[in-house]
Amino acid sequence: MPAPLDDAKRQAIITDIKAGKPRNQIARDHSVSGSTVTRTAKTAGITKPFDRSKTENATRAMQSDAAAERAYQIQAYNEDFRKLRERAWSEYTQAVGSGSPVLVTTKLPPLRDQQAAYTSMAICTDKAEKLRQLDTGSGPDHAKSMLGKLMAGLAEAFGDETDEGDG
Repeated sequence: MPAPLDDAKRQAIITDIKAGKPRNQIARDHSVSGSTVTRTAKTAGITKPFDRSKTENATRAMQSDAAAERAYQIQAYNEDFRKLRERAWSEYTQAVGSGSPVLVTTKLPPLRDQQAAYTSMAICTDKAEKLRQLDTGSGPDHAKSMLGKLMAGLAEAFGDETDEGDG
């Protein structure tokens, strides 16, 4: 356990806290830990020693930026889906033969290529939906939570009833 703070250092820390300095800066300036600064504020009766509004605002901004990036990614997946679907139903040119191959164009790609396109489209859809769920709270965990609440409510409502008349 560290030695107790002398009165001069404690008073200097309290002065810095009241001046609005950040906690970690105070800790560095006085060669103490951040928890020592917090504890000193608490023992001095300072109830809200450190302004967290900048951190809270920065956190909200980061969350907003992340949501905007997810929206962009969803849009990109949707565009990829459209391009893959168009490609799956477009004319298809392939080289046929060995040595000096001949280019042959068919109305549609071979079925295996269409299947690959549809697999890729399904992946785009799945990934876009997973990103959408992050913002809407409609994922599997949300559904489980709702079902759990429903079951708890039913158990509470009907838990005391018995099937005495069936036997």
